[in-house]
Amino acid sequence: MKELVNFIARTLAEEPEEVEVHAAEDHVIELRLAPDDVGKIIGRRGKTAKAIRTLLSVGGGGWDLDIAGHGEDDDEDDDGGDDSGDEDEDDQD
Repeated sequence: MKELVNFIARTLAEEPEEVEVHAAEDHVIELRLAPDDVGKIIGRRGKTAKAIRTLLSVGGGGWDLDIAGHGEDDDEDDDGGDDSGDEDEDDQD
């Protein structure tokens, strides 16, 4: 299943070299790609992602798909700080 998702994602992505596919032990395939390609993989109203999930369910094994752009889900962990923007409030006075 991992190979199928990898093939589909690389075919649809404008930056196929950025595509990473990892199969987790809990039967979730994690798909990471360039932030600009996330919308292409999800598709209009999620239709492309739903189609990929349908292929995974037909293939059996109870696999699910998790899609993320590189750096989108780990921005808060990079510096361990608060990204609330408090330091910018002084500039607005």
